[in-house]
Amino acid sequence: MRTPHSRSLRHALPALIAAALGATSPCAQADPGGVQARLQRLEVEVIRAEDSSAIRKLQRAYGFYADRGLWSDLADLFTEDATADYPSGIFLGKASIRGLFFQDLGAGRLGLADGRLYNHTILQPVITLSPDGATATGRWRVLGMLGRFGGTASWAGGLYRFDYVKEHGVWKIRSLISYSDYGGRYDVGWALPRADTRLDTSAIKFNLPHPADRPRQQPCDDDATVCVAPFPYANPGTAVALNAPVAAVGAGHAGPTTAQDAGAQAAQLLARVQRLAAEQAVTNLQFAYGYYLDRGLWAQAASLFAPQGSLEQGLQGVYVGRNHIRRFLQSSAPQGLTAGELNDHLQLEPIIDVAPDGLSAKGRIFELALLGNGSRGTLMQSVEENRYVRRNGTWMIAGVHDYTTMVTDALAGWGKDAQPAASVSSALPPDHPPTAVYEVYPKVYTPPLHFANPATGKPTQYAADATRPADPAAASLPEASKSEVPQRSAGAQMVEAERELRRVQAYDAIENLQDAYGYYMDKALWQDVALLFAKDGSLQIADSAVAVGPDHILAFLRASGPEGPQKDVLNDQLQLQPLIDVAADGRTAKVRSRLLRQGRAPDGRALWGAGLYENELVNVDGVWKFTKLRLYPMFTVDYTRGWARGGLAAGDELLPSPDTPPFHYSNPVTGP
Repeated sequence: MRTPHSRSLRHALPALIAAALGATSPCAQADPGGVQARLQRLEVEVIRAEDSSAIRKLQRAYGFYADRGLWSDLADLFTEDATADYPSGIFLGKASIRGLFFQDLGAGRLGLADGRLYNHTILQPVITLSPDGATATGRWRVLGMLGRFGGTASWAGGLYRFDYVKEHGVWKIRSLISYSDYGGRYDVGWALPRADTRLDTSAIKFNLPHPADRPRQQPCDDDATVCVAPFPYANPGTAVALNAPVAAVGAGHAGPTTAQDAGAQAAQLLARVQRLAAEQAVTNLQFAYGYYLDRGLWAQAASLFAPQGSLEQGLQGVYVGRNHIRRFLQSSAPQGLTAGELNDHLQLEPIIDVAPDGLSAKGRIFELALLGNGSRGTLMQSVEENRYVRRNGTWMIAGVHDYTTMVTDALAGWGKDAQPAASVSSALPPDHPPTAVYEVYPKVYTPPLHFANPATGKPTQYAADATRPADPAAASLPEASKSEVPQRSAGAQMVEAERELRRVQAYDAIENLQDAYGYYMDKALWQDVALLFAKDGSLQIADSAVAVGPDHILAFLRASGPEGPQKDVLNDQLQLQPLIDVAADGRTAKVRSRLLRQGRAPDGRALWGAGLYENELVNVDGVWKFTKLRLYPMFTVDYTRGWARGGLAAGDELLPSPDTPPFHYSNPVTGP
């Protein structure tokens, strides 16, 4: 978040250390209640929470820019002295990285050529801020969907380590290291590669228009299955992973000198915390919308909209009002799912921007839909630019604008099949015609981004031939309304800000924990998995026996398979869409999360898998741990046959289930 309060914190380190240790000073002597020290500490922690949010936005913007070939904006996310270690080599400096993007990837042009797919979806963050607040690291997973219509199509998976630095209050990427995981032709997916299915990488590694500055030397490139990419963080379930801030607020923040100053600062900090909390609440709202769509719960999905909210899906026009939205959703199928039907709508890469007054917000979301009716399957990609409003303390969806960008047969893939987006229905006409008319893949269309570049603050640089339709979701956020700032004592506002901040911090820590769980499961790092659980924590996978306590959980995991990475084994467990509800006291929490599994059968075949988690957590002496982790498997199928087909499950397969695992939460808008 780019604010004057996001400057480097190093300059005033001695001031806060003295305040934290109770050192006396003229200000401290005049501050017997410790208000100044508490406000200073609160501001430090608010800045750190804002930094965590800003880094997530920066990295997700990386994914959106790469997807559409927005090379200028992508390069601008890096510092001038950045390094980027990609499969094609190591590039030194922003100018060289820009050359890679424009010349090697973009063939000298901004944007993607028609017929090309270049999705780099950025997922599963574990973010760690340095104690001084000046640098940070992040581990992310990338899901690549690459190819050209009428040509090749492939999947690619890998891990990224990012190092970030805060320059003049703005977060940027200082270094990037990519770690290979798998790559394979679409027809075989991530099956164990054979000589006739291995991707030809010679074109990537040699004869580049803009060659790398140094050759790459990554041990994981030799055999990713037996390599564990280094973790840039300690296990988040251990006390050593705690990252307590020790830096002071930026220069010029000596603290309030009067009660009036203290009241103004407390009000301002409370407003900033509430904005962060609103960002998380809107993310939960969006994720709940996806979970309701998954299970065909049309009435529940429609109830998340404001009374006069709108839904525009692809080229089907605009439906206004909860009732009309429900009827539109239900026009595709009755409420609920049938046996063998799959309707998963994965909500990924959320970028949520809350208005300064805290009463409205905008969001960009990447949606990957896995659809099937028992006889055929479909893969669909969409980008959503959505609007949200807060009414009487409750966030609601004001408008969903779902830009369908690709529709393909799940067995054929995007190299061979490209289908049009659905058009306006004559059976249930919309209230308004489509606000944007465009062509989907194999044409390349870039839905307009509502946000400026996180590193430069400048508008997006689109390709010269791109048309930008007028879109109300792209309008600027309103200025803050002074009437929304509560007029209460500094103490009362400070107490509320501290309480709300604990929940904001918990949300981020729990996302780190859930995502780290997935990374440890990928490589069968059973001891690291067990450390994530409280002493009475429990683990249950499907209908297995419940393992209670870290020792029994470790024994259960060891009985399930060998510990550590095994040659030729792939068991990637993508942790997605965490809907995190932290209790009012900030001490316990519940999470509904999604598993997308890319694995291999013992004979090397590629497997798709999916599941839903309903987890519970507790804060133990400042460290978040699982008290309950329950995974409900939803399907496991052979990749080459897909999830949508007739017949009974065989062997190690589980066809899509119509059952809905229980929700730990009530409807975010209507309640129970």
